[in-house]
Formats: sequence, C-alpha cells, structure tokens
Amino acid sequence: MMTVRGKFWKYLLSLAILMALILLPLYASQYTITTFIRIIYFGFLAVSTGFLIGQGGMVSLTQAAFFGIAGYGIGLLGYERGVPFPLADILSIGIVMIFASIFGLIANRTQKIVFLMITLAFGQVVFAFALQNTTLLHGWAGIRGIRPFVIMGIDFNQTGNFYWAALTLFALGQFFLWRIVNSPFGLMLNGTRENSQRMAALGYPVYWIRVAAFLISAVYASLGGILATYNTGVITPTTMQLSRTIWVLLMVILGGASYFWGPIVGTVVAVWLDVLVSQVTERYNTVIGVIFVLTVLFSPTGILGILETVRKGGGLPFLHKILNRKTAPQ
Repeated sequence: MMTVRGKFWKYLLSLAILMALILLPLYASQYTITTFIRIIYFGFLAVSTGFLIGQGGMVSLTQAAFFGIAGYGIGLLGYERGVPFPLADILSIGIVMIFASIFGLIANRTQKIVFLMITLAFGQVVFAFALQNTTLLHGWAGIRGIRPFVIMGIDFNQTGNFYWAALTLFALGQFFLWRIVNSPFGLMLNGTRENSQRMAALGYPVYWIRVAAFLISAVYASLGGILATYNTGVITPTTMQLSRTIWVLLMVILGGASYFWGPIVGTVVAVWLDVLVSQVTERYNTVIGVIFVLTVLFSPTGILGILETVRKGGGLPFLHKILNRKTAPQ
C-alpha cells in the first residue's frame, strides 16, 4: 500500500507535469511545441491500440487505417468540399465508425493470431485503395493544403492555440477512457480477455463486448488522424502503411501494453527518440529498433513495468534475467 507521504509526492509530481504541459507554449520553442503536438496525435493512435491489447487482449493492425480514413474525411469534406467545422470532423468520425463496424463485425468472429491477420488484411486493403485511387484520393500525392479553422475569433493555425486545443481534447479523451476502463463494461472486457468461454457461459455477450471495444478504439484513432491532418496540412497513403502500424504497436509495447498510461509513455519516448537520434545519425531507425528489441527481450512489460519493479524493490528485470540465466547442460 502507498503511504500518505507517497501519495502526496505522487500528486505533486502529477500536478507539476500537468502545469508544465499547460504552460508549454509560454516557455518552449516552436519546434518543441510541434513535437508535443506530434506526441498528442500519435498518442491517440497508440492509446487506441493499447486499449484493445491491454483491456481486451486483441492485437489490431487496423488502427492506422482508421487514423488515415479520418484524415481523408477531413481532406475530402472540409477542404475540398467546404463542409464547415465541426460538421466535417463529425462526419469523418462517422465514416470511420462505418468502416470499424464492418471490420469489427467480421474480425471479432475470430481470436488471437487469426484476429491479428484479418485486421492486418483490412489495414492493407485500405492502404492499397488509397494508393491506387487517383481520382478521389489522388494516389501518392494525397490531399494537401488542409489547415485548421478560425473558431470564435481564435486562430488555430497558430501553433500555441492548436497545441492547447489538442491537449484539451487528449485530456478529455483520457478521462473518458479511464471511466470506460473502470466501468462495468471495462470489467466485462477484462473478463473476455482472461477467459472468453467462461464469460460466455455466464451469459455475457462476449462477441458484442469485443465489437464495442473495437468501435471505441476506432474513435480514438480517428481523433488522432484528424489532429494529424490539421497539423501537417496533408494526408497521404503513407499515413496508413504497414511500417506506421508496426511503429505504433512497438510504442505501445515500449511503454507497457498492460498499463493504462503505457501507450502514452511509449509514445513520448518513441517520438523524442526519433527526434533526438535522427539529429545524431542517419541510421536512427536502426538505433531505435535496437532499443525496441532490447525492451521486448528483457522487459516485456515495458518502461512502466521496469519502474513498477524498481518501486517494489525488485531491481531491474533485465538484470535478473541475465544473472539468473542457467547454462545449458553439458
């Protein structure tokens, strides 16, 4: 049990981090603010993936497709056809929900490796369609020139204003997800992860619980896609390619898929590693890949798993693995 003193320092640290994030545009450079905006929209994508893995035991490789579909919705409706805010955004999320419903109803009839392969196939179908469609989606070129709106006199083209809006949306998203995870629905979803057959025998609608979780995750992925499209001003098929899907999955594993805050921690670390290491060497992907591999090999529970072990006085898990490894019999 955490002592009163421990809780005090925990709350104090949380408050300090929160204030630092809120006040970021007042003291940080434009580059730093832009990097944190990138963390926020990739954070939505990582959270959507981590929610399915951590709460439902479902490894979905379709989340990047939902991310991209929402972006294309903003480009096609808001930019090219002049649909005003927030109608274009709502319609984009609605389009994602249609795709997620179709994919979810099919994929959730399977489990484990089959579920993973089907979601991978769905993601690649969406990617291939965006790549080959040159009339509506403009192929490799994608849709360019998308910018945020001026709402109630606030210009969200300014980096600081956009950051505050994105941070507020992300905080609200995390609050609602926390409520979902700790609700009766969240407990039922955990039950399907642990033993779906027992849950079905108890009378719970396992299939529909998994479908509902799939739809919730799609909403979070679409929010990230909308923010990314507004921030970068462009949406292309590369947003949905397999390398992006794998990168997000690794971010979730890096932070700790079984922890609520794991995907966020993994996103922060991965994005800053990408930024900092790329300034040192052109082979930054190799360096980041090695870090990911070492994390998976020696601490499958991720960064938060390491911190939890250290907090409980258990030392570093990867050192235990190395020191306690038995030699092969002669």
